[in-house]
Amino acid sequence: MNDPHAPLREVRRWMRVSTPVNKAASSGLRGRLPQIAGPLMIGALGVGALGAGIAWRALSSTRGTGRTQRFVDLATAALDSRFPERVTDEAGAGVNDAGSGQHRVVNVEVGEGFGRPSLVSIDVVLPAQDALTDPVTATLALDEITRATWNNPEMVPVSVRARVLVARTDDGDADSLAAPGAQTDAVVDMTALGFEDEIARPDELYNRYGAPEGDPAWRP
Repeated sequence: MNDPHAPLREVRRWMRVSTPVNKAASSGLRGRLPQIAGPLMIGALGVGALGAGIAWRALSSTRGTGRTQRFVDLATAALDSRFPERVTDEAGAGVNDAGSGQHRVVNVEVGEGFGRPSLVSIDVVLPAQDALTDPVTATLALDEITRATWNNPEMVPVSVRARVLVARTDDGDADSLAAPGAQTDAVVDMTALGFEDEIARPDELYNRYGAPEGDPAWRP
């Protein structure tokens, strides 16, 4: 088992060592190079590095959580504005009241680009009776979600990977669609919109939707 006090003991060990660091071998350079010779200075640097590492680990677990939720809200609003949740009867006719215990779930992941456009992945998971299980309607809905994501106000440009999926479950529990590992079948993906594969890159999105509203001056 790792000893949580081991880093502090290591710092104290450094403080007992009097060997100077960064000493120049040549007397001509000795006056120009910075010297870190004091054991107290070495100890302080060690404690500072330890504290910075702890702080970074604490922050890294929460980074991006708010941004992901904002993209969930953005995609959900785009979907509901033109395609409010409805169910179909056995004959395939639309029914206004979504009476099933299950409802659509929008799952979003926002990947860091690290110098390249960030990838926003969106999965809309439907219960089997949802009207969006019709591929034509689902394609129109996917277009709205993709457009809204491309025009988001905080990240420009982005790549988009969006899908409409239908759950393969007989469970009437409303939470079952959001359960990890839920079995789904694809209704439509980005290829239904004419993109080359499941990911639409910024130049392709620009060709379809124009410059993003978050930066109207952006060009591929």
